[in-house]
Amino acid sequence: MNSKNSSREPISYSWRSSTPFIISCIAIALFTETFLYGFIVPILPEILQDRNHVDPADIQRVTYQLLSTYGAVAMVSSTIIGELADRAGSRQTPLIISLAVAFVGTLTLAVSTKLWGVFLGRVIQGIGGTAAWIVGFATLRDSIHGSNMGKAAGLIQGFVSVGALSGPAVAGLLLELTGYWITWGSALLLLVVDIVMRLLMVEQKKSKTDPSSPQAMEPEETNENTSLIPSISTQSYDSMKNGAPPPTKSKISTLSFYKIIFSQRRVLVALLCSTSYSAMLASFSTTIPTHVKFAFGWGSLPTGLLFVGLEAPTIIAGPLCGWFRDRVGTKIPATLGYLLLAPLLWLLGAADQQQLPWAKSEESAKATYIATVIAIGFVTNLLSSVGTIELTAVVDALEAKEPGIFGPNGGYSRTYSLSGLSFSTGLLTGPLLSGALTDSIGYYRMNLVLAAVSVSVALTAFSFLGGKSSLAIYNLEREDDAEE
Repeated sequence: MNSKNSSREPISYSWRSSTPFIISCIAIALFTETFLYGFIVPILPEILQDRNHVDPADIQRVTYQLLSTYGAVAMVSSTIIGELADRAGSRQTPLIISLAVAFVGTLTLAVSTKLWGVFLGRVIQGIGGTAAWIVGFATLRDSIHGSNMGKAAGLIQGFVSVGALSGPAVAGLLLELTGYWITWGSALLLLVVDIVMRLLMVEQKKSKTDPSSPQAMEPEETNENTSLIPSISTQSYDSMKNGAPPPTKSKISTLSFYKIIFSQRRVLVALLCSTSYSAMLASFSTTIPTHVKFAFGWGSLPTGLLFVGLEAPTIIAGPLCGWFRDRVGTKIPATLGYLLLAPLLWLLGAADQQQLPWAKSEESAKATYIATVIAIGFVTNLLSSVGTIELTAVVDALEAKEPGIFGPNGGYSRTYSLSGLSFSTGLLTGPLLSGALTDSIGYYRMNLVLAAVSVSVALTAFSFLGGKSSLAIYNLEREDDAEE
C-alpha cells in the first residue's frame, strides 16, 4: 500500500512539499511583488519623458497617477480574486497565474511607447501582485499550523521590507550602469525564477478522510430555516475532541460569506487596524521627504537613508513580533503598538519645534528626527499583519464550530482579499489625508492628529480584538495532531 502511494508521489516530494520550502516560495513571491512595486520609480522619468514624450511639467502628476493605479487596482480586484481563488481546487495554479500576469504587466510597462500602454501595464501588474498576496497567504495558512501564523507572517514581512528597500535602489543602479533593457530584463528574470519555484512547489493537502478537514465533509441540505451564522457553543469542540463526526454545512453563497464575516466585530476592528496601519505608513512617504527638505535641507540621499531606517528594523523585529502575536494573540501587540506609536508621531512633528529643548540646535533636532523614525520602524512591527492574523483566527474559529461552512476549499482567499482591500484603502487615503492636513494645519499638527487616531485605534483594538483566549482553537488542533 505504501509503495503504491509513494509511486504516485511527484519527484522529490519530501522537500518540494516541505513547510520550509513552501514558506520560502511564498516569501520570495511577495518579495518579488514588493520589489516590482517600487522598481518602476527611478525608471519612470525615462519611461515617461524619453519613450512616451510626456511634457516635463506633467511628469510629477503622471508619476503620482501611475503609483496610485496599483492601489486602486488592488481595491477593485481584491474580492474578485479572493472569490475565484477559493473556487479553485489548487493554490498552486492561481499562484502561477498571478505571477504570469505580473510578468505580462511588467513586460508591457517595459515595451510601451504610448502612455495608455504604460497605464495598462501597471493595471495588469497590479492585478498580478494583488493575486500573489491573496493566494500566497492562503497557501501559507494551508501549509502551517494556525498557531505559527504570526511567526511566518513576521518572517515574510522581513522579505517584503527587503523588497521595498531594494526595488528602487537596484533599478536605479542598473539603469545607470547597464541601460534600460538590461534593467527590465533583471526584473523579468526574477519573475521567471519565481514561476519556476511555484512549479516546483507541491501543496500540502489534508487527508480527504480526516474528519477535521473541511474537504472531507459531505454537505447536507440547507433551507431558509438554516442558521446563517454558526451558533456559539462547545458542542463542535467536544465532538472534535471525542472523534465524533462534526456537523456539516453546505457551501454558502458569496453574499452569505460576507454576511457571516462582517457580523464578527473582531473582523471589523481587524480591518480598521489594517487600514490605519497602511495609511500611516503611506503618510510617511508623502510627508517626510517634503518636511526634511524644508526643515533640514536634506536631499534625496539622506531622505532615502531615512526610509532605510524606517524599513530595515522589520528584518529583525518582524519575526520577533510575529512570535509575540502567536503567544498572546493580536490584542496586546496591536494595543501596545498603537499606544507607543502615538508619542512617537508627536515627536516626529515636534523634532524641529524650536521652543522644545531638543530643538535648540539644528543638529539635535536632526538627531531627534532620525531616532524617532528608527523607533517608529521598530514599533510598527507590532502592528504589521495584525489584520491578517486576526482574520485568520476568526475564520479558523468559525470552521472549527461548523466545519465546511465556507466550502471544500475554505474561505481563506476571500478573507485575505478583505485584508488586502483594507490595506490598499489605507495606501490610497493615507497620502491624500496627510497631505491635505499638512497643507491646511501644518506638519506638527498633522502628526498630532495621527497620534490621536493612533490612541483611538489602540482603545478599539483592546476592546474587541482577540487575546490569548482566541488561541484556544489551536491548542485543540495540537491535541488532535498528537492523537493522530
